[in-house]
Amino acid sequence: MRKMYLIAAIWLSLLLLAACSDGAGKGSGGKIADTGLSAAPAEDSAIRVPRSTGQPQSSSQPYLGRVYKVVVDPGHGGEDPGAVSVSGRLEKDFNLSLSEKIAATVEQDPQLEILLTRTGDAFISSQELFRPQYANNLPADLFISIHGNTYEDASASGTETFYYHEESLAWAETIHKHVIQATGLKDRGVKKGNFFVLRDTVMPSVLLELGYLTNPGDEAKMWTSGFQESVASAVVDGISEYLGLE
Repeated sequence: MRKMYLIAAIWLSLLLLAACSDGAGKGSGGKIADTGLSAAPAEDSAIRVPRSTGQPQSSSQPYLGRVYKVVVDPGHGGEDPGAVSVSGRLEKDFNLSLSEKIAATVEQDPQLEILLTRTGDAFISSQELFRPQYANNLPADLFISIHGNTYEDASASGTETFYYHEESLAWAETIHKHVIQATGLKDRGVKKGNFFVLRDTVMPSVLLELGYLTNPGDEAKMWTSGFQESVASAVVDGISEYLGLE
């Protein structure tokens, strides 16, 4: 009888040891727990999650549609100040301020990605053709160069839009229609201009001269946040209309 108890105790011990070994291998999820850090998943350029809109993170849904790349080029920069306004302010600063507002306007739109040719007071040599090559290499869907105008006659005023290639004319007409309403300045129309940023880009491209910094009336409006925010919204509206976005 004692021998039978001993055999039973040994058998029970073996069963318990086997059960513990199986549990350690499987765990609650059926896999051995990994105590290391997992590698970040590779980014899918076709999927963009909109930035926070104040709603819980769990409510954000990934955008699975096409993302259009729009290059916004703040003209001049660094040692190239551009025009000097009647109050002594520099065109390069106006161009960058407006370009940043355009980018901020689409910050939560998953259909658009705004890329700036410069994000600070950087000098970009025109001889190296960085601006058009940057857009071409992306490749971008649209290109917009932002400028303030200048003329020796201080009475010169207004907003005008330039294009070079005939394929860019429809894009120029679309964005000009929106921008001229936002500036409230004289409509100087859509014109063909032989600028290298338009000539050397392969996508629809425009150069916007929003107003004359050498005109006291134009300049007084152009530096205001209200003017720049209105123009930024108009630019985005033009982009949306041209691309057929909802």
